[in-house]
Amino acid sequence: MKLGTFITIAAVIAIAFGVPFMAAPARMLTLYGIPAHPGTTILARFFGATLLNLGLVIFSLRNVVEPARHIGFVRASLFGAFLGLLVAVHGQRTGAVNALGWSSVAIYALLSAGYAYFALGNRQTTAGSRSYL
Repeated sequence: MKLGTFITIAAVIAIAFGVPFMAAPARMLTLYGIPAHPGTTILARFFGATLLNLGLVIFSLRNVVEPARHIGFVRASLFGAFLGLLVAVHGQRTGAVNALGWSSVAIYALLSAGYAYFALGNRQTTAGSRSYL
């Protein structure tokens, strides 16, 4: 898979989760088994706003062709996705969320693996130059 394709997928995931957390935070919290009250609802909206922002930023990078511009973004995204994975696993282990929380574990695990592939994996082309797209 090319980095541009992976970035597009990551952006769509972030936007797809960001919009409902912004628009219907209480419903989203309830789906995950988290009681919705004013405090959790506002935090869910902040989470949605952050996901929406992240998705739009990621989406704007999908067609950048200079590989040097991608490495910092990919490494930072790997760090963020891995932290998200740790939080999602913690939520499952402590019972803070219901079984739907495993979807978050899976999403963050796949994003972490994808970003790790592009940050640390084989990116050499036959000409010897680095290619991320």
